[in-house]
Amino acid sequence: ERQEFVDYWTYKWSDLLLISSRKLPQPAMWAFFQWVRQSVADNKRWDEFARELVTATGSTLTNGAGNYFALHKDVTELTETTAVTFLGTSITCARCHNHPLEKWTQDQYYGMANLFSRVTLKNGERGGDLVVFAATTGDIPHPRTGSAVPPQPLDAQAMPIESPADRHAVFADWLTRPDNPFFARAIVNRVWANFLGRGLVDPEDDLRLTNPASNEELFAALAKDFVE
Repeated sequence: ERQEFVDYWTYKWSDLLLISSRKLPQPAMWAFFQWVRQSVADNKRWDEFARELVTATGSTLTNGAGNYFALHKDVTELTETTAVTFLGTSITCARCHNHPLEKWTQDQYYGMANLFSRVTLKNGERGGDLVVFAATTGDIPHPRTGSAVPPQPLDAQAMPIESPADRHAVFADWLTRPDNPFFARAIVNRVWANFLGRGLVDPEDDLRLTNPASNEELFAALAKDFVE
């Protein structure tokens, strides 16, 4: 109910989502910022916030969330940013080779990336406006094999590569499922770090098997409560 709360968390998420006039035209930047601010003011559920962001379509001036894709036009950058933001984990090493310290493979990386390979942008009717839409074709090739890997969220079931389903919606469904092992923990850890100065996993966006929580029992309990 306090305006300061809305302002504070709007800036926190604007920082995390890299909302900046250095990267976006002024009208688009403000549209993105206002979308975040209204989401906070409405006390929008975290899963709804994430879903609306990763499935955003249409004009980036009308639907400010679409600027997430305007900021990350490169598929690999979009994949890696989404993993850090909403899964709290970095998969960047697996872009070029199997991760040397974690379980992520290059095949998993390009399966994940192929969920975002059909994001398409075109110029809108006004200055600074882009239109985001999901194409029905297009894949990112695996650099080693030259072939596309079936779209697949991390540690989840792969989609048939010929499926006409909206890949963004498939990713959003997986991301916000109650049994997703990453999303709840990533958000809980960010909020904990905000109020306590240090995440249960530190750094707060470095959730991985080789960087365990300082109190796993507490972390698991908080994540369960978050989902409920």
